[in-house]
Amino acid sequence: MLDFYYKYCKARFAVKAKELSKELRTILSFESTPVLTASEPVINEEYRKMLGEELFSELNNLYYTIEKTQKENQFILRYLDENKIQPDSEFLFADFFCGAGGLSTGITQAGFAPVFVNDHNVSALETYYFNHNLPADYFFAGDIEKLSLGINDYRHLFKNIKLVAGGPPCQGFSMANRQPLKDDPRNTLYRFFLDMISEIQPDWFVMENVRGMRNKEKEIEHDIRKITHVEYEFVPFVLNAKDFAVPQNRERYFLIGNKIGVSSLEIEMRLNSFRNDTEKYLLKDALFGLPEIETNPHINSSHLDSEAHGYTMRKFFIEKNRFLSMINSDRHTDYLLNHKSRYNNENDIEIFSRLKPGEDSTATSIQDILKYKNRENIFKDKYKKLRNDEVCKTITSHMKFDCHMYIHPFQARGLSPREAARVQTFPDDYFFRGTLNDWYYQIGNAVPVRLAYVIAKTIKSFYQ
Repeated sequence: MLDFYYKYCKARFAVKAKELSKELRTILSFESTPVLTASEPVINEEYRKMLGEELFSELNNLYYTIEKTQKENQFILRYLDENKIQPDSEFLFADFFCGAGGLSTGITQAGFAPVFVNDHNVSALETYYFNHNLPADYFFAGDIEKLSLGINDYRHLFKNIKLVAGGPPCQGFSMANRQPLKDDPRNTLYRFFLDMISEIQPDWFVMENVRGMRNKEKEIEHDIRKITHVEYEFVPFVLNAKDFAVPQNRERYFLIGNKIGVSSLEIEMRLNSFRNDTEKYLLKDALFGLPEIETNPHINSSHLDSEAHGYTMRKFFIEKNRFLSMINSDRHTDYLLNHKSRYNNENDIEIFSRLKPGEDSTATSIQDILKYKNRENIFKDKYKKLRNDEVCKTITSHMKFDCHMYIHPFQARGLSPREAARVQTFPDDYFFRGTLNDWYYQIGNAVPVRLAYVIAKTIKSFYQ
């Protein structure tokens, strides 16, 4: 992690390093492992001046201890920068607007390897870096426009890329907007994403966005052909994640393009075979086996952990069901990550308690304590208690503000980040970095891992 912090958090390098030291001591205590003393540096000597002798020595000893005692613990080994390796695969991909890595994780599970990733959100990239094997030099932290302007520094990484993926944020995908997409100033990120496709000229690309993107489908295809000067075959889909083993009602638009002569009918047939053969899961499958927690009773204290409202990380035996075996690829993890709740006031907690599964702000049981009743047009969707026997409603980044629309079916609180991550089919050992609100934001913005896997597996099948 130190390499990432040095490269992308340099102004706060010592602060992040101090937090890392505390984190590593905690996780070694879980393993009942005493900290050893290193006789020589095992971390980069460049860091000594910025960290000071005491912190440098502390981290050096911690890294040395992990190297010597935790060789079989794959989770702890992710902290070591030396385990991030140069990509070596026939199936390389680049992910723009990668966020925390939902799309990338699914693509990787399908047999591809990331070679370049980009996002402007450093907390999300930290999550990506921790959970993937990609070295820090293969990241670009910043706006894609800046990447485009400095493209000469990264061209050497763009060789032999089979797939380019990304979901450019775009405000102009609506029927009411009659302005051409590429000329709409709100859609600059879309234009730069097309520039990346033109620069790399991959065999395949996958563009993901809101369902409204379909309204501009022909225009997007025209723009891609004009900018790339390549005759891509296009296959547009509106896919609902619930049809592909994701316990969530989430419709998203995907535009899949290829230049290797695969017809749209072939792609559609293979993707539909996944749809037809996939087991369907419900919210209860995702919530299975997690310990009960309460709301955090202390305002402005989301950094605190407790037995009552949960932990950022704790040692915990996680039971399995078919759904968990699927998202974890039958791997076992000894840690429960990101399972903690946020603060809610007493009025909210009372509302959470009174609502029955499936009920919302219109329920008669809460009208006497419901605020803002005179603004029903705004607040009728303020609260929603989820049903265990249905798929979850769409997980969104709004959860960073509150989880009132994601009330746990049986506990008087919103879904925890880990529960939301399971609904998005992230593996249980996927560790979200940053603050509690960062976790929710990263999870809500992600493409469901399993849906990404199905799309990438379909693409890869044409090489077999």
